[in-house]
Amino acid sequence: MKKEKNKYQIPSFLLILCLFSFNSASCQNKGIGYWRGTMEREGSIMDISFEFKNVDNKIAGYFNSASQKASGIPLDSIAEYNDSLSFQLMSEPITYFKCSIQGENISGQIKQAGYSNGRLSLKHSPLPSRSYSVIDTSFASANNTIACRIYLPKAKGEFPAVVFMHGSGSEGLFASQYMAEYFASKGIVTLIQDKEGVGKSTGDWTKASFDDLAYDYLNAVLFLKNFTKVNKMQIGIYGHSQGGTIAPLVATKTKDISFIIAAASIGDTVYKQDLYRVKNNLKSNGFNHDQILEAMAYYNTWLKMARSGQGFEKLDSLNLSAKDKTWFEWVEAPPKEHWIWKYYLKTGNFNSLEYWKSVIVPVLLVYGEKDQIEDINNYLWNIGKTLTNQQGNKDVTQVILPMAQHNLCIFPDKNEKFFWWHISPGYPDLVAGWILYRFKNQ
Repeated sequence: MKKEKNKYQIPSFLLILCLFSFNSASCQNKGIGYWRGTMEREGSIMDISFEFKNVDNKIAGYFNSASQKASGIPLDSIAEYNDSLSFQLMSEPITYFKCSIQGENISGQIKQAGYSNGRLSLKHSPLPSRSYSVIDTSFASANNTIACRIYLPKAKGEFPAVVFMHGSGSEGLFASQYMAEYFASKGIVTLIQDKEGVGKSTGDWTKASFDDLAYDYLNAVLFLKNFTKVNKMQIGIYGHSQGGTIAPLVATKTKDISFIIAAASIGDTVYKQDLYRVKNNLKSNGFNHDQILEAMAYYNTWLKMARSGQGFEKLDSLNLSAKDKTWFEWVEAPPKEHWIWKYYLKTGNFNSLEYWKSVIVPVLLVYGEKDQIEDINNYLWNIGKTLTNQQGNKDVTQVILPMAQHNLCIFPDKNEKFFWWHISPGYPDLVAGWILYRFKNQ
């Protein structure tokens, strides 16, 4: 997997997730519909599907891949002319598609900068049937309106429910859409939402504290209680990375949360995790021992400014002394006017263990074995010990997914034969099964 420099080595909670915006060209009719098929590259084949729609006389498209936990990911730069169709998927690196439409078939090339090319083969297909209904709605949280999507199983009865919480950055509801749909297909009500200031939600997540975000998720839980299909005694929360880290904070604010699923959760203070992450990033990009020591001394200095709100008068001289170092671009402090400084002052000293102390509901902790962002062994020990020692919580399940990275997916190593990256096998079933085993028949 290609490694790229991060301009300011923004703390991990602030690593902006790549959003899949779309910018549609004028619509013609040949590509409209649902298409299923495969992407093939270097002998590796992945099942995928695309859906193209006419929206306000423009063509909008969406990418789906169960193996990459992708559902309804918007496409960008869609252009259709006669029998030609081109579009982009804003992945890392960006994936470019150049295709031809021949009746009931679409075929073409896949290109990714720095990687070999592949082939796309699709066939016009009926939309898959769904065992759940979908409601697009919103709820109020403080002075904001939070846009959300709710998935309700069509079967009769009441069901366990899950509110999904965001990772870092400007994450929209589609980031959790695949897992939400999968849970709903298994008989679990799910709610996903746009973070403050993202999509159709008002507010500004860059100005929000973790308490502000926790309040949004709490209001989502309360909102779900209004739906007749929801078992009000079986509502839980699912968070990955930032969401998993503030999950115990959310749980301390209400008695309405019946379980917590925390994936890639920080089991320590946020700034310590950032030091761990950046050091690993420098190692993986070939810096030697002395260079890493220098770089980490610089990074630790400006990170201390950010979390204390003090010492900014020394920032210019600090940058001047480091700007000619080979590692500088990898750990460079953001400009003084950058929003990160105020944001990190509110979040950098957050310690999740203070909140795990109060958690008495069932907990599922999940980490990827190859996660270079989280200190997984430390965090599993810290959180597990806190739960059992403080409240005697005996319903704590700890899982390490073999070969998986921070996003719980498996990628080919640098010198390994190419294969399409994919979610850790069985992970969606593991989580859904963990929920249903405890709550379905209560």
